[in-house]
Amino acid sequence: MVVFLIAMCPIILCGCWNYVEINKLAIVAGMAIDKDVITNKYIVTTEIITTQMQGVSSIISSELYKSEGDSIFNAVRDTIEKTGLKLFWSDAKVVIISDSLAREGIIPVIDWVDRSSDVRSDMWMLIAKGNSASEILEGKVRLNEVTSFHLDETMKSGKTLSKFTDSRLWSFIDGLSQIGKSETVAIVKNELNNGTISPHLEGSAIFKSDKLIGYLNGNETLYMLMIKNKLKEGVIVIKNVSGSDTFVTLGIHENKTKLTPLYNNGIVSLIIDIYPVVTIAEIGGTTDFMQKEPLKILQEEAENKIKSQIQSLISKLQKDYESDILGFGEIFDKEKPKVSEIFKKNEKDIFTNVKTQVNVHLQIKGSGSTNSPIILEK
Repeated sequence: MVVFLIAMCPIILCGCWNYVEINKLAIVAGMAIDKDVITNKYIVTTEIITTQMQGVSSIISSELYKSEGDSIFNAVRDTIEKTGLKLFWSDAKVVIISDSLAREGIIPVIDWVDRSSDVRSDMWMLIAKGNSASEILEGKVRLNEVTSFHLDETMKSGKTLSKFTDSRLWSFIDGLSQIGKSETVAIVKNELNNGTISPHLEGSAIFKSDKLIGYLNGNETLYMLMIKNKLKEGVIVIKNVSGSDTFVTLGIHENKTKLTPLYNNGIVSLIIDIYPVVTIAEIGGTTDFMQKEPLKILQEEAENKIKSQIQSLISKLQKDYESDILGFGEIFDKEKPKVSEIFKKNEKDIFTNVKTQVNVHLQIKGSGSTNSPIILEK
């Protein structure tokens, strides 16, 4: 009896100091933030979860509420007036920010999100490209699906796709606090799909400090992740292999990248060794690339493509953006701290001055369930 009473005490006596009945809450799935260019007010669009009974089961859907204010907090308060309910943020999955607002500087936008005890810092942070942030939430996904939850599921699959960067809110804020380090955020835009306009994730927004300065496409994002040793899976297509009309699709199944910083006679350099492991996922032609010589040619051309794409990406970031999203400066801070101090003392940037040497060590492990191409009998 005593044991039973002890076991029941937590159930009987426990409670929550800020308990609110569920029917008095508006459950937030996500939010989008824009700015009115005329009034200079923030426009906050909130996606609220709704339920409808259909027979004996309920269907989850959502409604959008749009509010304005001189601050994000002010606009959120206005949403509470419109819904008549307290906003519940614990299930919120995404915060979408417009291109124009991100170019002004993102700290004033995300300060409330970071500061509020009601909002979780593990929300995905996305940049709306080519659309306002609210238009992304207005895009249609599958029938009765909540747009913010759809974006959440797509972001979770990012390691398989490798076309956009992992961009949790807390990670972005943490990166801002590190001197010289720049961050990237996943891009979302509306696209026409089977006659319906729906949100599509691909590419990365480049930041310098807290300001958006440019973009990488999905392909460039893959090579960025490869350099940063964050690539898990991905796809590389090699066209016109050995001068033929054959293309080969390689599936990346693992990758290791080693960065070796060097300093000699005032010159900083970085050796980038990349070790991707791939399989042949598709062959658009009749050449059997599992034979020794064709396999060697394919390996060389794949290594050359990866090397070329990486060199092109580094050059673009150094010359066009001067933004160290690759973390080269951080490598020197950790492994060559005296060199970093020299550059800081002379007010020089390591990233824009570093020379790079790219070495690719590709390993082809197989070709799926078949080793041979499809041959048409004549």
